[in-house]
Parts: sequence; C-alpha cells; structure tokens
Amino acid sequence: MKGMPLMCSNVEVEILKDEMQKLKDKQTFVASWDPQTMLPPFTDVVMQATDGRLVHSHASTLTGKSEVFKEMFLRMKGTNDGPIELKMDMDHEALQSFVHFFYTGSVNDEAMDSLADELLRAAEKYKIPLLHQCCQEKLVNSIHPEKIFQLYVLGIKCDAHELVQAVINYAAISFGDVSEIDGYEEFLKDDPALVATLCNSVVKRLKKLKDAHVD
Repeated sequence: MKGMPLMCSNVEVEILKDEMQKLKDKQTFVASWDPQTMLPPFTDVVMQATDGRLVHSHASTLTGKSEVFKEMFLRMKGTNDGPIELKMDMDHEALQSFVHFFYTGSVNDEAMDSLADELLRAAEKYKIPLLHQCCQEKLVNSIHPEKIFQLYVLGIKCDAHELVQAVINYAAISFGDVSEIDGYEEFLKDDPALVATLCNSVVKRLKKLKDAHVD
C-alpha cells in the first residue's frame, strides 16, 4: 500500500549483513599494520619530536597523502644516502598520532581530546584535509568560555572556517558583548586587530539572529 514502509526479507537482511561485514573487513585490512613494519629496517623516514624522541615512517606513505611531504622529499632527493631525517615541531605524543593517521585515517578518542589543536596545526601545515576536518569537528564540540579566544585565533591561523564560525556563533549567543568574556583584556593587548574582527563578526551574527527572529 502507498505510504507503507518497505520491508526487507530475511534473505535481503542477511545479504546486507554480509556486505557490511565485508566492508568492515576491508576497513580493518586497510588500517591494520604489523608494528614491526613501523621500525627499521622497514622504514626510511626518521621524524624527531620536540623532546628528541623519534617516530619512524615511510616516505611512500607520507608523500602519497601529503603534497607538502612530496615536495619536501623531492627537494631532498639525492642529498643523503640513509633514512630521511626530519625535525618536527610537535611533541612525541602528537607526532605519533599524526603519523598514525597516515596509516589508518583515524586518531583515537583519547588522543584527539588532548591533541586536536596541535593536530589541526599539523594538518594545516602539511595539507591533510581529512585530519583537518576531524580536528575541526572535535574543537567545535569543545568550545567553552575559557577557550573562546584561543580557539578563534587557532581557527584563523589554520584556515579552519567551521571552527571560526562556531566560535562566533557561540560568542554571539552566549555573550553578545565580546568584552564580557574572560581574557578579553589580554586578547585585546595581544592582537587588537583580531579582536576588532571578532567583535564585528559577532555583531553581524547578532543582527542576523535578530532579523531571523523578527521574520
């Protein structure tokens, strides 16, 4: 009958379950790596964190997912006989998660909770769109009064438009007047131009909200 929901037969349900399991198996295969392959002699890139600790990886994997790494390695081609050595501006935990993302396309929840801002900076620097989006989503859901200015600056510097707009919306709805937010005076002292930009954006957002309410 018209309007009645379509019902799946038992056979169709089993086929669907089978297809879903195959998809899960493929995802597991793509994201699973023998830990030994992440250590010499299988690796050819040595990345040093800010604390001096090392993370190993493969040039082919990095260049396949990042044009920045690709251009970097092409410039370095023929300049050294051994592994490629890179000094990274990330701490060891962030660097591990960053490299892990190249192999699995994911960051575990605990790491993302504490490293989303640092990983967003890395994603922007090395042009990793998927990681950039994952970090934005995490940070958008973590906005609170104590981090408004910090996240706004981060969003501007990392070209994270969704994060910037989320901060503006939060400030407009929760405060209205940016000067009432804790840390305003310090933010004003550090970057008055950016403060002006945020204030103007909040005012525009408030006007849109008011106009929508009137309509």
